[in-house]
Amino acid sequence: MNPHELVPPLDVNFLSDQVQDLLLNPGRSKGRLLQTHLPYNCLPESVRNSGCKIVHVARNPKDTLVSMWHFYNKILKLSETTTTPDGPFPVERAAESFCSGVLPCGSFYEHVVGYWEESNKRPEEVLFLKYEELSRDPEEQVRKLASFMRRPFSSMEDGDAEVEKVLRRSSFNRLKELEVNKNGVWELHRLPNNTFFRKGTVGDWKCYLTPQMAKRIDQLTRLKLQGTGLSLDDF
Repeated sequence: MNPHELVPPLDVNFLSDQVQDLLLNPGRSKGRLLQTHLPYNCLPESVRNSGCKIVHVARNPKDTLVSMWHFYNKILKLSETTTTPDGPFPVERAAESFCSGVLPCGSFYEHVVGYWEESNKRPEEVLFLKYEELSRDPEEQVRKLASFMRRPFSSMEDGDAEVEKVLRRSSFNRLKELEVNKNGVWELHRLPNNTFFRKGTVGDWKCYLTPQMAKRIDQLTRLKLQGTGLSLDDF
């Protein structure tokens, strides 16, 4: 099974015509793990007030933009009339949409700020992680996640071995090379599973964004995050 089948997307499944009973299925009454791209304020009250654990992973906005751009270009079919060298969704158009907040789940900045503020209000129920910190020090971040889930690793040698096992089994490179993710298809939307795996690196935006684009996003980031205590432009 691919990651989208193991951790089904709440928003996609329930907004599609192939609704899956993810919440009421008695067989999933314990230990349910779901994912979503919805902003915090768009989560149903039944989720927000359930006491469930929420983990939000934020990423540098420029890398987020480039990742989004590549993803949409993968799923958009090229037409015979397409002449742009970077696909049916040019990076200039993607950058403009990103800065204007014209995205499927709304403004990137409102999205991350919503979860950031809630994590400060309810740190026992909402954990805010950064993709770059996961990449830079995965062991520390995995231990933080485990403690948040009230399943902390032991500080002894066996705990270190368990952390190493988790890191090895969940690494981007390993998942990318699994046969199901290289050649399988996500049945819900008939998307190739490899659509969801590209590089997984930090700073890849430097290969695609012009200095003008990067400067505009940096300025917008500082403006939108001003006064929140959150920093996303230092990677």
